[in-house]
Amino acid sequence: MPRILFHRSFTEYTGGHGKVWSYFQHALALGWDARVYLTPDSLLDANNPWMAVKERIAPTWQPSDCDLLFLAGMDWLALDDVRRPPRPVINLLQHVRHGRSGHPLRSFLPSPAWRVCVSQAVAEAIQDTGEVNGSVTVIPAALDLPECSLQLQHAADRRVLVAGMKAPALARALADALHTRGVAVELLDRWLPRHEYLAKVGSAVLAVTLPHPEEGFYLPGLEAMALGVPVVLADCLGSREYARDGENCLLAAFESQSLADAVQRALQPPVAARLRRQGLATAARHGLEEERKRFAEVLKQVEADT
Repeated sequence: MPRILFHRSFTEYTGGHGKVWSYFQHALALGWDARVYLTPDSLLDANNPWMAVKERIAPTWQPSDCDLLFLAGMDWLALDDVRRPPRPVINLLQHVRHGRSGHPLRSFLPSPAWRVCVSQAVAEAIQDTGEVNGSVTVIPAALDLPECSLQLQHAADRRVLVAGMKAPALARALADALHTRGVAVELLDRWLPRHEYLAKVGSAVLAVTLPHPEEGFYLPGLEAMALGVPVVLADCLGSREYARDGENCLLAAFESQSLADAVQRALQPPVAARLRRQGLATAARHGLEEERKRFAEVLKQVEADT
């Protein structure tokens, strides 16, 4: 059985870690002996999904002791020589900053690898540099929601959830604007454990998700759709992979009054019903099965080329 080795510094749960975990699960399902090395500073608690497969945690980092390496983000720094990896590398790229001038992530693009980008925006960002060494494949990020979260009942108190952990100042300004307009709001401007966050989203009458202006994909908007919650989304690069204004969400500028206007439109029953229906349909097209199928094609290409 071929072995694929992952590397993670897990100091807190992030969407980036969650997506690497998805690919770890894909590798196992596709017949690979997947192992992960967790750095000494990693948290070994319930927030770390690899605690569910402790037998697959490698005690030491031995990148030569595998058939294939899976690297994401700054994982490259675990190699002695990033220009000469000891084994073939699949490199997962989850943000457009990989192509940004002066960013440390860009320095890894000349390293040889089969690159998997979570959106077309990420692929374009790195290809525009002219520095990519290896193939580039776009596999849109898939949802990986706990089954229990999909069974949540929506609240009857008509609260709008403002999920502003990435933009707390804007979130607070929007909450104030909505209060002024008589809209009941629950403000999230700090990080919560994932199960608590999903419970709050699933019980809201409407979710406003506030990304950074530049994102690789931005799963929170799609997660809210999957939970059957109408979505107002501040427009960002990564969400354009799935967000369709007026169909499955309402898009607005990064400005409190513009977002508040969109919230009031989305609360109208016919609009809310359309957003909920189309949002669920959109989420259904971003399942793990399709992501796994596309990853299997990349693995076959690696095997053919090496």
